Amino acid sequence: MQLVIENCEEQLSEWLWLEYKHCADIWESITFTNVRGKMKQRLAAIGEVAEESFEKLFEVEKLIILDPLGKEELKTSDFAGSDAVVVGGILGCEIPKGRTSELITAKAEGTKVRNIGKRQLTIDSAALVAKLIYLGAALEDIEITKQLEVVHSENERTVLPYGYVVIENKAIITPGLIDYLK
Repeated sequence: MQLVIENCEEQLSEWLWLEYKHCADIWESITFTNVRGKMKQRLAAIGEVAEESFEKLFEVEKLIILDPLGKEELKTSDFAGSDAVVVGGILGCEIPKGRTSELITAKAEGTKVRNIGKRQLTIDSAALVAKLIYLGAALEDIEITKQLEVVHSENERTVLPYGYVVIENKAIITPGLIDYLK
């Protein structure tokens, strides 16, 4: 089983790089698709890279697309007969705009489309939830934050309005993100 990240961003910002790198740490096998320009070389250091979109490289009937608007929740049994799970490489907005459905799901008729809950997750959090479910966890047993507050100083805080996985009472935050935000 592998993770496919369909890149939907034009620039590889440092924030996006940190999330993509964390995804590569979570999954042993990762392919970045729809990658153009200067991004290719940097992403090649952490996974396979393709200029083509995912639906041109894989049998869509053997894929699972994670889409917040998917009607069914992802279950471990969904992975049977599948080759990969597709996550949108889309940096979120505070209010979700349905871009996964528009930019990814719409391109692959016949693919299993699943959600991983109602909360908007970061790219790497979605990859982690998918991995946990692949390994046998049930979605309802995975704790996810509603948001995350990063305290920089007594007077300065950043609120991240995205879900992060919590394991053993600790939010799993993108490595390097706190330093980047400071």
